Amino acid sequence: MKNLSVEQIERLYEFTRQHYVEYYDVQTELVDHLASAIEKHWQEDPDQDFETLLQKEFKKFGIFGFTDVVAEREQAMQKRYFQLVKKEALEFLKLPKVFIVAFLVWLFSFLLLQKEIGFVIVGSILVLEIIYVFYSLIKFHKASAHKKKERGGKTYLLEKMFMNMGRGVGGFVISPWQWYWVAEKTLPYQYFAVVFALLITFSFILHYIVFKILPAKKEEILLKAYPEMKLEKV
Repeated sequence: MKNLSVEQIERLYEFTRQHYVEYYDVQTELVDHLASAIEKHWQEDPDQDFETLLQKEFKKFGIFGFTDVVAEREQAMQKRYFQLVKKEALEFLKLPKVFIVAFLVWLFSFLLLQKEIGFVIVGSILVLEIIYVFYSLIKFHKASAHKKKERGGKTYLLEKMFMNMGRGVGGFVISPWQWYWVAEKTLPYQYFAVVFALLITFSFILHYIVFKILPAKKEEILLKAYPEMKLEKV
């Protein structure tokens, strides 16, 4: 049976990149699919032209090409990432971390009940959180760029999700303030203080998971998802 050469395999990788597939793991999945389809054609007629067969198989993906495949993989990986966040978040509802959560809620509630001085203290803490989020995002970007360079420009979808979700979750830092204007006008002040304290605590925990816990486990998570990365000395 006629098989693809190393040059032809590399051509398939190049072809996926030309059609806007930036993730190496998705590229590999598509290359495997295209290679199998082309070799199947060669079983029937080994003299068929490689490029002609490539274009023929590409047309089967429809007018949007590989776009739908990439979108599906992104949705699946996003779901996987949120499962990781959910798993870590649930740990904060177990002993002994639940005591930390309870203390933070009490502390912020107490400060908010002090009115003016309390708002100044809580506001200062939230400003520091915003600074921490921006610092973490910059650090994420530099580390990701360095790893990409080490791998010869290869980007993995799950790794990209770490970066994208970091940006998305980073935006949650302003959510307590958004809810403040709603809750402050609709709830008695004592209840408002507790609700606002819960939102601030949740924001802190979420950022701690996304910017501290998961990055510390990043290589372990990536190697589990992509065992072949061990060969690249991640």
